[in-house]
Amino acid sequence: MKEAVITVVYPDADTFDEHVEAVLKMLPDTRCFPGCIEAHAGINRERFEIAVFHLWESNDHLERYLTWRAERGDLDARSATMRREQDFRTFSVP
Repeated sequence: MKEAVITVVYPDADTFDEHVEAVLKMLPDTRCFPGCIEAHAGINRERFEIAVFHLWESNDHLERYLTWRAERGDLDARSATMRREQDFRTFSVP
């Protein structure tokens, strides 16, 4: 079963542009990762929010991707400059 991910990131206002740049830079690697069907980002400059949308072939593919990102330090790299913890939700797609 496919797995969808929706993540909303809440950077500090003064680091927002850096976060946007980092997220956009990560997307090509995400799209090329085995099992990724699609990956997109939405930017809301008024609320200083970044939404990231992924669709994966399976939860196993998503888990391998998250492990890879964590091992590289990508998931922690920006967390020090967030005004609150990100929302991370997954959904099984029949």
